Amino acid sequence: MSVSQDIIRQIKKCVTFVYVKGAHGNWVANGTGFFIGVKNENDPKISNVYLVTAKHVIHSGGSLILPLAIRLNKFEGNAQVTEISLKEGDVIMHPDPDVDLAVIGCLPDQKIFDFLMLPQELICEKKVIENEKICEGDEVFFAGLFTSHVGQKQNQPIIRFGKIALMSDEKIEWRDTKDKPAKLLDLYLLECQSFGGNSGSPVFFHLVPLRTGNLVLGGGPKIFLGGVMRGSFLNLNEIQVVKTQKSAISVENLGVAAVTPAYFLQEILFSEDLIKARKAGTPKPQSSN
Repeated sequence: MSVSQDIIRQIKKCVTFVYVKGAHGNWVANGTGFFIGVKNENDPKISNVYLVTAKHVIHSGGSLILPLAIRLNKFEGNAQVTEISLKEGDVIMHPDPDVDLAVIGCLPDQKIFDFLMLPQELICEKKVIENEKICEGDEVFFAGLFTSHVGQKQNQPIIRFGKIALMSDEKIEWRDTKDKPAKLLDLYLLECQSFGGNSGSPVFFHLVPLRTGNLVLGGGPKIFLGGVMRGSFLNLNEIQVVKTQKSAISVENLGVAAVTPAYFLQEILFSEDLIKARKAGTPKPQSSN
């Protein structure tokens, strides 16, 4: 069962592209981010807005990549690359350094920029996985940056579809790059190829009717934020170079994507520090116009 066009349209409006400065001082697209709203503890009618992305999109060598910007569609005219005023402490990360998530309090001007935020209710907590019996074979999709076509006038996130390949109670061996040691991490694996620029994309579980095999099960499809795209599994094959007697490495995408589970995002957004900040009304960085 396909995802409705209205849902796709709304999700694409929640997605933004994350930019860093290139070698020549120009803005370069480095990954994907998305906005999520969390109800304020003092007034549930008000939502605090956060920008979510993969930590490695904005963090390198143990420090924040600055300056940082996001590209947003405007109600009038083309998309605009907008710098976010940040310092190191403004980026909230999980206490486990291996969790590849970064959260930034960020509310762009709603009169200028055409964007939406995901509601907190979409976050797939552990109890949702158990209650909905989410498992291998269930449908997934994500929305992210396609570096070959960012969009000439406005952001053009692409939507890719697939299925859950593995949900395991065991940690999975993951290597960020071939020069770094492998680590055992909590990840979901998808039968869905990802590539550069997809890091930080929101990944959704799309649960269709009759998926449990119960023929009396009714109702429409359900959608949950399953996690945040981390990257693709790569097969590093050695190539023998006859003339120089040296080995080169061929990198092959295995068509399996790794996702940071959304329950880690839940733990960040509802951490003691962030709850206190929301209650205190602590100012958060906002994008400039």
